[in-house]
Amino acid sequence: MNPLSLDQPWGRGYRPTHTHAFADGSQLPSTPFLPRGLGRSYGDVCLNDGGTLLHNFRRDRLLAFDHARGVLRCESGATLADIAQTLLPRGWFLPVVPGTRFVTVGGALANDVHGKNHHVAGSFGRFVESLSLMRSDVSSSLTLSGDDTLYSATIGGLGLTGLILEASLRLKAVPGPGIEQEVRLFGGERGAGGIADYLALDAESKTWEYTVGWIDTLDRNLRGVFFRGRHCEGPDEWLVPQPTRLMLPIDAPQWVLGRCSARAFNALYYRLHSIKTAQRSVIPIWPFFFPLDAVNGWNRAYGRRGFIQYQFVVPTVGARETIPRILAHLREAGVASYLAVIKTFGDLPSPGWLSFPMAGTTVALDVPAPGSDDRRALDEADAMVADAGGRVYPAKDARMSPAMFRRFFPRWHELEAARDPLISSSFWRRVTGDLKA
Repeated sequence: MNPLSLDQPWGRGYRPTHTHAFADGSQLPSTPFLPRGLGRSYGDVCLNDGGTLLHNFRRDRLLAFDHARGVLRCESGATLADIAQTLLPRGWFLPVVPGTRFVTVGGALANDVHGKNHHVAGSFGRFVESLSLMRSDVSSSLTLSGDDTLYSATIGGLGLTGLILEASLRLKAVPGPGIEQEVRLFGGERGAGGIADYLALDAESKTWEYTVGWIDTLDRNLRGVFFRGRHCEGPDEWLVPQPTRLMLPIDAPQWVLGRCSARAFNALYYRLHSIKTAQRSVIPIWPFFFPLDAVNGWNRAYGRRGFIQYQFVVPTVGARETIPRILAHLREAGVASYLAVIKTFGDLPSPGWLSFPMAGTTVALDVPAPGSDDRRALDEADAMVADAGGRVYPAKDARMSPAMFRRFFPRWHELEAARDPLISSSFWRRVTGDLKA
């Protein structure tokens, strides 16, 4: 598993002060704390500056599997990697996965993560049949399901409602460890405009279970690469991922990070995929879902100062005009992105009060440690997202203002009321601190 600092977010850039404790499921700390899994959130949602981090990744057992129903009961510290590697040989896979398999079940549940198949499956929380929760203000653990108010608060609740002990998940049957993939280009000189071309490709891909696009946000025509895939058979050697052979041993020097290198990277990425366009191939399941997991410590590519990820979603109506306008604003403001991903969210409702997905189009941009001008431009982008009726993803946020958070998630008061009185996070204090009065 990739090494990870217990003190920093995955985006690095700052190192708060924490006290560390490890959960054993028998009792909670008597002082303010925050449950934490593997810490793959890019921002401060998994940090508790000045308080205790209660690490839960050691509680990682797979407890029972009902093969007839495809329901797994596991401890919340079990990772998506554990589940996939154990049950894929038996013909089962996770129904929703994010861009890395190094995420605990508790973390996936608390952030109600989404994947490339949201348009047909919805978010991770839709497949949680029940969960067990320990709170500091209740003498025994609670077993919660979809009929319970606290269940809806915990799904997408950012770890604030208690320590998740166990969960029961519905898995999906798959024909094998392969993915039939097709690669298409869009935008650039091949079409009228990147986002319009992406939306057209996405509309014609409804028979494909997984769809995702990469965008060159520094190109005025927003050229990009569109990927679509579906499960298929594959050789037995694909049942487990190949060992990680690539590793970034040092931080990238800061002078290589900027618009020029971002343009060069984006041009190279587009060119490499241009030779594959319209080709279908069968690839292992692992690189399709988790391409960055092949590089150990890939976050070091952004240097010691780190990076942030800016992910927003806007409603389907107006996405064709709104997204190019937001990306043009960031490009003209000099905000450089090395990796920008676009996906379509379907209209399946998420179960959590603060779940991020909504019917619409989402874009995620990796941005090297932003300066004051970059942050100002991102604040202005927040306002454009809010005016369009969209929202920004808390799980990856490192800079959202309290006022914007209130606009994006008007039900935050309900989560505050359901929050365990001893649990808080750096993120929660940042976005609600001056709104509680």
